[in-house]
Amino acid sequence: MTTVSGLPAYSEFVSNPEAAPPRPLRRWPFVLTIVLGALLVLAPVGTGMFPRAVKGEAMIDAFEPYMTRSSIDGYRHDLQVLDDARTNVSTLQQRGQQPGSYPRVDQFVRDYPEIRYHMSGMIGAIDDNRPNYEKLAAVPPFGTLPWLLALPGAILVGAGVLGFRRAQQGKQALVWRSAAALAALGLIAVPLLGGLFPASPAAQPLINDLGPILTHDEVRKLQGYFVTLVAADGELNSRYTADVRSAHPDADLTGIATLETRWQPMTSRFAALIGAMNDNVRNFDAVVALNDSTRPLGFGAFRGLGFCYLVPGIFALAAAVEGIWLPGRVPAKRVVLRPNPVGGARK
Repeated sequence: MTTVSGLPAYSEFVSNPEAAPPRPLRRWPFVLTIVLGALLVLAPVGTGMFPRAVKGEAMIDAFEPYMTRSSIDGYRHDLQVLDDARTNVSTLQQRGQQPGSYPRVDQFVRDYPEIRYHMSGMIGAIDDNRPNYEKLAAVPPFGTLPWLLALPGAILVGAGVLGFRRAQQGKQALVWRSAAALAALGLIAVPLLGGLFPASPAAQPLINDLGPILTHDEVRKLQGYFVTLVAADGELNSRYTADVRSAHPDADLTGIATLETRWQPMTSRFAALIGAMNDNVRNFDAVVALNDSTRPLGFGAFRGLGFCYLVPGIFALAAAVEGIWLPGRVPAKRVVLRPNPVGGARK
């Protein structure tokens, strides 16, 4: 056999194959995740949602005792008692059974129709909006709503940044995709489980109907009415009834007597309602401002509240699961040629 010398062997020319540097994976899902997360963090800040939502929650809690069927029926019964007392006094005046002048009682007879009109309108507006109030009261506490946007948003930003780095290194970033997916599922769950969609149409009519009532001017007017009623009752109780009975023992004082028996619980209820209205004027203004914060976009904030969670949640979930189930990429092999400095021979 002939021996060929002076030629390098193949194994001396070619080394073992080495893995090429991994190619970066797709990074746009993480960019989308970062953008969505940033928007979710900035939205409640830009709309003033943090302080305004807390004030909205305080208002809802404050009005809870006055939005029940029994409470509203009680106020209507109280107005009927006042109606009957005024009618009683008017009848005595018409029959000439009122001895002398009683300026506070006369003012009550004169002003009560206006008092009745405004107070019955207020109670009617509250009654008409009981279903709307109940829908809003059933959602998660208003004070938590901005946090339920911002906290998932912060998680999405963090997962997006760290996932982007892993993808740039050619790695799947399953941990950060999973974190983003969980945050996205939380966003989707808030409107679906929290009742935001059925509650969102209830906010605007409630704002429209309570807007004329929950103002400082209206509260001052109601306080003035209350002063008139207190003064009239004081005069009825201290002078009027005794004088009428003394001059006309057979006079009918049924309406006035019923007012006296109902006066203490009645005034307590009306004072509590007026006090709650006075304490919540600024809270109501904050709720209106929050609702109007999205008007430049063409809708009220409460109308679109459910979609503010659902839509980013769907997109974030799609971005998070993109590529999770794709098979991993096999790193490409490369052949490194290394000349052997020392010649060898092969048979």
